Amino acid sequence: MLKEVGASGQISLGKKYAGQLYEVVIHEDGRFELLPMKVVPQSRPSPTQRIQSVSAPGGWVPPGGYTQCTQWALDNQEALTAYAAQIKEEGTAAEQLESYLSQQSRPEQST
Repeated sequence: MLKEVGASGQISLGKKYAGQLYEVVIHEDGRFELLPMKVVPQSRPSPTQRIQSVSAPGGWVPPGGYTQCTQWALDNQEALTAYAAQIKEEGTAAEQLESYLSQQSRPEQST
């Protein structure tokens, strides 16, 4: 079958091949080879398996049940703990903004 490559670089194989996946092999002599492929989804562990597979030093696991983020949280535990201490001391951004706005809305007192 003779096919021409269009201006956009595409080749149409026809409706018979629509939706199928092909690996494109480009040979050194300039030939292209289309190899039909089947995609096999990789099995994903259940959330319970993911939690169990993450080693949590001292049993620490981040709150909230975000199993996909557990490893990131464990890797950044020191920074997260420091941030939590800063929030406890200074308040959240919303609390800080509320405090700032309440100070701005008070009429200035003359001394």
